[in-house]
Amino acid sequence: MPITATAAKGVINIALEATNGEQLLLATTAVSPTMTGITVPASLAGTRLHIKIINWGTSGTLTINGTGNPNNTETVNVASQTVQQVQSAQMASFEYVSTSAYTVVTNITTTGLTNALITVYGIQSGKFQLPSTMKSKRTPKTYSPNEHNSLIERDKKILQLTNETSIDEVKQDVYGDLSLWWPYMMMGAPTSVTTVPASPVSLFAATALSETQTLTTQPTAPGMKLIIAITAFTTPGSITINGTSYGQAVNETIIVSANGTYYSSNVYSSVASVSNTGVVGTMAITGVYGWQLSFLSSGNKYSAAIEWFDGTGSWTHPFSFATEGDFDIKVATEATITIKGKAQDKLPIGDRTTSPLSGINRISSLGTNLSDLPMVGWQTAVYMDPITGSPLTTQYGDMQELKVSLKVPDEDSYTFTNSQNFNRVYAGKREATADCTLLFNDMYQWEQFRQNLKQYLSFQFLGQYLGTAAGNAFYESWTWVLPVRSDGDFEPTSDPSKGTVTAKAMWRCEYDQGIGGSYKLVVITRMPPTYAS
Repeated sequence: MPITATAAKGVINIALEATNGEQLLLATTAVSPTMTGITVPASLAGTRLHIKIINWGTSGTLTINGTGNPNNTETVNVASQTVQQVQSAQMASFEYVSTSAYTVVTNITTTGLTNALITVYGIQSGKFQLPSTMKSKRTPKTYSPNEHNSLIERDKKILQLTNETSIDEVKQDVYGDLSLWWPYMMMGAPTSVTTVPASPVSLFAATALSETQTLTTQPTAPGMKLIIAITAFTTPGSITINGTSYGQAVNETIIVSANGTYYSSNVYSSVASVSNTGVVGTMAITGVYGWQLSFLSSGNKYSAAIEWFDGTGSWTHPFSFATEGDFDIKVATEATITIKGKAQDKLPIGDRTTSPLSGINRISSLGTNLSDLPMVGWQTAVYMDPITGSPLTTQYGDMQELKVSLKVPDEDSYTFTNSQNFNRVYAGKREATADCTLLFNDMYQWEQFRQNLKQYLSFQFLGQYLGTAAGNAFYESWTWVLPVRSDGDFEPTSDPSKGTVTAKAMWRCEYDQGIGGSYKLVVITRMPPTYAS
């Protein structure tokens, strides 16, 4: 018998939420044979349905019909309540989270389920696969009355109170494209987005669409993302780009449904043709190496829906938000990012009675991006500049390790909604520290520490080469600018078994008018500006 892979084939998907948490799609109502009027939010990846049944007197079935991925319909059996459920001190319920992500729900049909009440919520489905590791935990608070009732036993009536779901860790190597979720969840939407280069290269001037067209200018080496502008639109359809990406012949189809800007998924070194199926309108195509996004400390953070197949269970975590995170880089290793936080709930996807479940992946199949590579520590330049000067000016060559720690302690809040879960979150004060290991070669940083002088600590972390424009080379990169003062710790360490003297320095970021915040991150990525939509 073949050996079955379990945790070895785990998968994590993520989508930044358009609206925080679970969305009510059908208010609590009596079950009927056919229920309509369920409108799912607009989402490229679709919406999972979270169905909750209470007060059902007999067994039955639920069938979801609509337009979904991977299936347009799914049926689940609902068993009769057990004696223990009927006599429970707390309301018994049947829950089901759909295995398909729906863009349209036609109806939900039922059989049986006498006297049942149904409520339907929507949870955003994963949009991007996240090469990472994860830990999460659902922990309902419990209550057991301590009262006089003639028994010596302490616990006689154990009840559940509110649910607390923790995101104990999401950890990932730093990628140019696949790590963009981190600044959105830690810092909010970018304050500015520009193309790289600043002026996109014209590849095809605005022309009425025909059946097959060729670019007048090919993408600049080593390759470009394509920006397709559609104007004078009257009839929907699709266009297909036929070209070469990373040495492989590829084609991709883009659905055109309105005037607007569309982006290629692939990076093209050449394009043989663009074919059109049904679209009536005008098309112009430009090319870029990528986009530059600037993030500041004071933005409104995004929440996310995080899906996780751990090798056995498939889970969704709606309304996941970060409370702290680290960017950790060492010259001799890779760079990593982590977050910790909370989620509204941890919900199994699909039929919970299936056994055995090992190896059954119920989260969206998004494919694996093998062209985006993680970044390594030695491709980093560090700068130390006086606060009266400009950041990224004076290179500093004595740093070996650096960890930026952000504390963003948002506060979850519960209100009376007949639910164990929180339903809103409020932002708290934010802070950042930088923990560094230096080669202790002189007293310059000691004096900065002793006199409590403010300075710019900046570092630029480089990844894949994107291309050159106007004599400037561009790379996928993360560039931090930290206005810092000492956090009260500068500790030289001398070990007779080693040839160098090192120092541990802890800095704290302080608000600075020069950058408009207490920390700033600039990311150059190939991910288009539609990432959060």
